[in-house]
Amino acid sequence: MNRCTCPLASVSRHRILRAGLIRASLFALGSVLGWGVGGASAQVSDRCPVLAEPLFRVLPAQTPCLLLAGHQDAVELPAVSPGRAFLYSALLPGLGQRKLGKGRWLAYLAVEGAAWIAFGQARRSATDERGQYQDLAWEVARSFDGPRVDGDFPYYETMEKFLTSGAFDTDLAASGIQPEMDRSTFNGWAWSLATEIHFPPGASPGRGDPEYEAALGDYRARAYDERFEWSWAGQSAALTNYMDLIDSSDGSFRRASQFLGVVIANHLLSGIDAFVTSRIQGSGRNQVEAGLRLIPMDDRKGLGLVLQVRH
Repeated sequence: MNRCTCPLASVSRHRILRAGLIRASLFALGSVLGWGVGGASAQVSDRCPVLAEPLFRVLPAQTPCLLLAGHQDAVELPAVSPGRAFLYSALLPGLGQRKLGKGRWLAYLAVEGAAWIAFGQARRSATDERGQYQDLAWEVARSFDGPRVDGDFPYYETMEKFLTSGAFDTDLAASGIQPEMDRSTFNGWAWSLATEIHFPPGASPGRGDPEYEAALGDYRARAYDERFEWSWAGQSAALTNYMDLIDSSDGSFRRASQFLGVVIANHLLSGIDAFVTSRIQGSGRNQVEAGLRLIPMDDRKGLGLVLQVRH
């Protein structure tokens, strides 16, 4: 039998242990770099078969396998942090999901587009109908001969509650303002309210008295002057049409507000979904199911946006 001679044969056990550690380190490095067990062992040649067995007795073969197991169980960090994912989707719904590789980004984008389209249509319808009832009021009920001046929304609401405004100044020839006294008209109601507020009970202050002047100042603030006076007398059909246009316009404005609420909710829910998804991916659980749906509210006058996430 041939005898193998090796310069390491006389090396002390301490030297053998150090050599074994070096060999195991190279083996583990090869495992991390993806060489595999065979590749790592091929990198270190056995110059002496007599010493191969003692080396693995010093460092058992399963030691590199523990390092391999740790490498296989490593979890990759998400490509997008939770905070950044939330910001992406809060600014543009679906963007965070798209960057996280989730196909539901299309649903958020579709809801965003549909809600903006519906908002635009409702807003345009409300604006058109507002113009129609303002035109109708000017052409039929209002009596001012000067340039047209449109009022605010409370003014047009008042026009459907009172058949006539009454005169702001009942005697233009007299000095000062002579308030309307007919309480069935809006201006008459405004003067009655002013006297109830400022006149002492049972008293009738005259012009120049502090109480009268205070009531007159209140009247000026509440009553409509000649630029806004109106009368629907003998125009019942036009008044009905006017009231219908106001109701329709109000409804369209409410729908526009609801769709704008859907847009805001879509931004918020998409951001929350992206944040949760990124957190779940970061924890190593990549199976996330999410659903987004619109549901009518209990009173049937609004829409709700519901996000369901399961993992």
